[in-house]
Amino acid sequence: MQQFFCEEPLTIGSIYTFTMAQAHHARDVLKLHHETVRLVYHGDAYFADAYVNGSSFEAKVLEADPRERELPVDVTLAMALIRREKFELVLQKAAELGVNRIVPFESSRCVVHAKKEKTDRWQAILQEASEQCKRNRIPDIAMPVSFSQLDFSAFDCVMIPYEKEAGAGKGILSTVHGRKIVVIIGPEGGFSETEVQQVMDKGAVPVSLGPRILRAETAAMYCLSAIGAWSEERS
Repeated sequence: MQQFFCEEPLTIGSIYTFTMAQAHHARDVLKLHHETVRLVYHGDAYFADAYVNGSSFEAKVLEADPRERELPVDVTLAMALIRREKFELVLQKAAELGVNRIVPFESSRCVVHAKKEKTDRWQAILQEASEQCKRNRIPDIAMPVSFSQLDFSAFDCVMIPYEKEAGAGKGILSTVHGRKIVVIIGPEGGFSETEVQQVMDKGAVPVSLGPRILRAETAAMYCLSAIGAWSEERS
């Protein structure tokens, strides 16, 4: 079943007219006609009958879908800027794994710089991934900030995987707690000791991801998977 995020409120019995981009995808790519789709507006989901109507593509809203596809906790990924294809992979998988927001940042060892990034493309990747996995919401993505601008004051749990903790420090599952959680993932070259100390001074706890040194994109997926499993087993 295909899902589409809508730009206007939905009610049972109403007709939703797809945007031009949605209509092209539904009619010309997916070849949908009188098939059930899932429409979502501001977290509320509905089943609808989608069909071609002249030059338009429409869907009649049939019934509400009460299923909630979001994590029971609020998870933020503070992600260092890494090479484009790897960063975009992280965005896709973060959306699938239930993250609420992504905060890109530039630290001292980043080889990618914020001024060259295309945030509109990032938002499109997050929306497509959220539709694919049938989420009720699209993760937010902030404008890139410098490492020193990261603010963790609103979180219950702040974790930073750090290679010097590998195989020795506390793991994710023994550290994670609370309902507002942020995990900080460094760039390809890792964090400097000064940067780790800076975030520890702000309340972050260094954690180990096991005895192996993971790539930045792998570390992000590892952490989000662990947090998701922890939160859903407790709910």
